[in-house]
Amino acid sequence: MKLLFGSIFLFILFTGCTHNDTQQRVSLMGEKSSASSFKSTEQQQERQNKLELSKIEASTKIELEKIKSQNQLQIAKLNATTQTQIAQTDSQTKIQTSQLDAKTKQESMQYMVYIVIAVIIVILVALILLYLNSKKNRELQRKLQEEKLKHERILKEKELEEQRLHKVLELVAEGKLPQNIQEEVILSISKSNAKTIKHS
Repeated sequence: MKLLFGSIFLFILFTGCTHNDTQQRVSLMGEKSSASSFKSTEQQQERQNKLELSKIEASTKIELEKIKSQNQLQIAKLNATTQTQIAQTDSQTKIQTSQLDAKTKQESMQYMVYIVIAVIIVILVALILLYLNSKKNRELQRKLQEEKLKHERILKEKELEEQRLHKVLELVAEGKLPQNIQEEVILSISKSNAKTIKHS
């Protein structure tokens, strides 16, 4: 009986130990399997993170390239606009310079025309004055000549009159004239002498 109870006790003890050992093995296997599964999940998560990080980096590079391309396009547009504005400004400046040069040349030509007209007017006035002066001199010379001729004529007339008077006086002195003519001659000489004295 004791042997039976001892055998049962040993069996139960052995069974318990075996069960415990089995449980421990199962538990250890489960832990190992859990650890292996956790490790695999962690690796997958790490790969997933790396993949996401790569995607983010690639997307970031694409966005940066887009921004860089847009910036280059904006810079090119700005340069083109600036060059166009510079060309327009340069063209307007050249046009204004040409217009100013043309206006300056036109004003210079107008001034030259005015100067030429003024010179012509001065020359015409000088010629007119010279002509008038010459005409005046000619008239003066003509008057002087007329006065000279008149004076010479008067002198000749006086000389002829004196010669005639002298001849008459000679005739009177010689008594060759009639008495009445002699009296008229003497009276005429007296009047002529009186007029001469008055004019003197």
